[in-house]
Amino acid sequence: MAAHELTFPRFAIPGVPVFMYHDVSAGSTLENRYTLPLAGFREHLSFLCGHGFAVKDLPALAGGCGGRSVVLTFDDGLLGHYERAFPALLERGMTATFFVNTALAGSPGYLSWDQMREMSEAGMTFGSHGREHIDYSGMEAAKARRELSRSRAELEEGLGKAVFNFSAPYGSLSRGLIAGARDAGFSWICSSHPWVASAESALVPRLAIFHDTDVRRFSALANRSALPLLARRARYALLHLPKEILQLTWPERLRAYRENE
Repeated sequence: MAAHELTFPRFAIPGVPVFMYHDVSAGSTLENRYTLPLAGFREHLSFLCGHGFAVKDLPALAGGCGGRSVVLTFDDGLLGHYERAFPALLERGMTATFFVNTALAGSPGYLSWDQMREMSEAGMTFGSHGREHIDYSGMEAAKARRELSRSRAELEEGLGKAVFNFSAPYGSLSRGLIAGARDAGFSWICSSHPWVASAESALVPRLAIFHDTDVRRFSALANRSALPLLARRARYALLHLPKEILQLTWPERLRAYRENE
């Protein structure tokens, strides 16, 4: 495969790709569509390293990352992040942001506080994924603020560092949740809306990594190729937009619908 096939898209969308990983598996067995084999993750990092990409942290978006830049994030605070993703990042001298549910820290299959501190001291960034892995988007702003403030306080106490990043479980955002997250002191609020991020907004869209996101697909997204990005956006809109419109405009109706499901 020629290098130019991977690195020079014909049409590129302005912005910075923020990638959203979940689990990284030890072998090729796929637990679910969000689990990427370690070999695939290593290929992603090798591509970034070999093609001159700078791996940035979320606050760097405010400065308008120029050139070839990406941000790597991980949701759910899983043990595989420490056992597999963390060593692979260290090997390449790269960093990522890990979003954790503080109530699950230390539970079987999840990161412990000692592991998070080790990762933090090595340059990794941590953010809140809420206390529990629940859909906070239906909460009133005041309740969301209390939950997220508690999660942020637990992270800051456990890591000894300030925490400014929040990732919404299931990628679900609402006016109440956005307001609650901002009131809780979070500067960067991540969703799973598939697009590239810009310096103008603290609401950060992200590009989900699936089990079949091979290096060719990854390279197209990293290079902000228009057709793959537009295809992702269209598919997401078809699957999620009706529910999100209902959440933003008539949250009471959506809550009633969920209660009757």
